[in-house]
Amino acid sequence: MLPGFIIIGAMKGGTSSLYRYIASHPEVVPSSTKETDFFKTVDDFNKGLDWYKSLFRKNGELAFEASPNYTKRHLFPGVPARMHSILPETKLIYVLRDPIDRVVSHYVHNYAHGRESRLLSEVIRSPDSNYIQTSNYYFQIQGFLEYYSDKKLLLIESERLRKDTVNVVNDVFKFLNLSPEHDTSILEKNFHLSSEKKRKSSLERALETRTTNQYLRSGIRLITAPLRKSIERPKLSSVDSTILAEALAPDVEKLRRFSGLEFSSWSL
Repeated sequence: MLPGFIIIGAMKGGTSSLYRYIASHPEVVPSSTKETDFFKTVDDFNKGLDWYKSLFRKNGELAFEASPNYTKRHLFPGVPARMHSILPETKLIYVLRDPIDRVVSHYVHNYAHGRESRLLSEVIRSPDSNYIQTSNYYFQIQGFLEYYSDKKLLLIESERLRKDTVNVVNDVFKFLNLSPEHDTSILEKNFHLSSEKKRKSSLERALETRTTNQYLRSGIRLITAPLRKSIERPKLSSVDSTILAEALAPDVEKLRRFSGLEFSSWSL
C-alpha cells in the first residue's frame, strides 16, 4: 500500500497532533514511523519502493505519513519531483502556524536537542536562515505547485487546529473523502509541545550518536532524563520582532493572495 495523502509540514506547526488525530480514523493506515522522510533526499529515496511500502502494514483504505522535512526545499531540493514520480495523484496537507511563533519553537526544538548553541537573536539575522526559510510557506508551496494542482493541497491554520479541533479534523476528512467517524477523545490532546521541552545533557547526546537502535535510544533517554535542564522559551526583543517581520511579511502576503485565507490570528 502507498499513501493516498501526505502531511508535508510545517515543522513545529502541529503535524504530530494532526497525525495522531487522523490516525484515529478506522479507515486510515498511518505509517509505522510518522516521519518516513522517504522523499527527502536521493539517498532516502534509494531505500526503494518495497521499503516504503513496508511502513504501511495495517488494514485500511487510505495510507498516509507526515514528514515536515518535505517543506524545507532550501535544505532538501527535489522532494516534489521524487514524490510525483511515485505518487502523482496523492493529496497534500500543509499545517501553517504563525511564522514568527514557528521560528521560536523551531529554535527551542533544536536547542533542546543540542543542535543549536547560539542565541535566537543571532540565528535570525540572516534571511537565508533555516528558521526563516522554513517559515516562508508560500516559497515552500511553490515547489509542489510545479507538480501538483492547488486542488490537491489543503492548508490548515495551526491556531485553528488547536482551538477548533473537531471541525478542522472533519474538514480534513471531507478533503480526503472519508466519513467523519473518529476517536473524539484523542482530539483533546496536543503532542510535542515546545513548552515541555528540556535540553538534552551532553552525555545523552553522546550516547545517542553511538546507536541507531530505537529501543536502545529510548533506554538512553529514560536513564539520562534526570540530567536534562528545563528550557525557558526565549522572548523576542522589539528589534528581533522587526527583523523577523521584515523577513517574513512578503511571503505571508503572497500566501494570502494565493490561498484566499486571512490567517487573522497571526502576528503578521
